[in-house]
Amino acid sequence: MPSGRFVSLFAGALGLLCAGAHAQTDDFEPVTDAMLASPADGDWLMWRRTLDNWGYSPLDQIDRRNVGELQLIWSRPLTDGVQEGTPLVHDGIMYFPNPNDVT
Repeated sequence: MPSGRFVSLFAGALGLLCAGAHAQTDDFEPVTDAMLASPADGDWLMWRRTLDNWGYSPLDQIDRRNVGELQLIWSRPLTDGVQEGTPLVHDGIMYFPNPNDVT
């Protein structure tokens, strides 16, 4: 199991990523240690999703029968650079870092 420092680093990173959303909405719910320990089914709050690094989603709306029906709905260009970021999802909002910390 990851150390408390490891969990704190992820919580801090998510907090920084979510800071912009907090400024735009009054109903933003900050991520807690309890949420990191047991994330909601639709949330992906850290790399590999859970503290045991399992890396799987419990969501079942997309499966082998309908995955071929997925279509691109929107996209957002990123700046040039190496992209190794992990998208995070909290309360239905996806946060994604831009290469080289460009905003």
